[in-house]
Amino acid sequence: MIFEVCVDSLESAIIAKNSGADQVELVSLADVGGITPSYGMIKLVKDAGIKQMVMIRPRAAGFCYSEYDRSVMKEDIIAARLLGADGVVFGALNFDGSIDYNFTSELVKLAGDMEVVFHRAFEVVEDKVKAAKMLKSIGVNRILTKGGNSLKEGKDIIKELLQVDGIDIISGGVRPDTVDLIKELGLRYVHISSAKDIVDPSTSGKGIYFGRSNSPQDEIYQIADGDYLSEIIKKLKGEY
Repeated sequence: MIFEVCVDSLESAIIAKNSGADQVELVSLADVGGITPSYGMIKLVKDAGIKQMVMIRPRAAGFCYSEYDRSVMKEDIIAARLLGADGVVFGALNFDGSIDYNFTSELVKLAGDMEVVFHRAFEVVEDKVKAAKMLKSIGVNRILTKGGNSLKEGKDIIKELLQVDGIDIISGGVRPDTVDLIKELGLRYVHISSAKDIVDPSTSGKGIYFGRSNSPQDEIYQIADGDYLSEIIKKLKGEY
């Protein structure tokens, strides 16, 4: 089993590695589902010897992209490749929620010899088995999915997807109460998220807001929870 942890900082990437992760999905702003990380973050995670899959997503919200968005995504893939990233993670949809295979194919070609993951934009697609076969045919290596909103609800879809030759399924929805299900499904890749709040006191109690007006989150950021990661990875390995 290969353990991937979603992280949005260098500190969290190092915590994930020290907790037993094999690789990280590297993003910025994990709380909006992740957008493309910075040059500096990609470089320093690479320098730390951590395998990284770089999110290519120019904005929050959905996955139907304008020409401006597409231009940025292409340049970000080129930058990730030049920095030595191991892989890229992206998803592109049409207005109706179907996969935009033409644009996805363009991005796959730009990725060159990097690994390519189609992310949870996949959850919107109705015929997931057909979509997985199509993605495989254009060079996608893995699909990140829970089979829907939760792994428990999507387990039957995951079982079907695992029968598609030539493409790996990396499962989200990893929690203490899904460990047995993950083992039962025989998943090779799992994708774990964890976070604990850290307070930056520099703006606390000052009455000045830097994000949305009156947001209580202005002074809080998150890093990976190493204790949680170590525990769940050991459970998945069957160490206790």
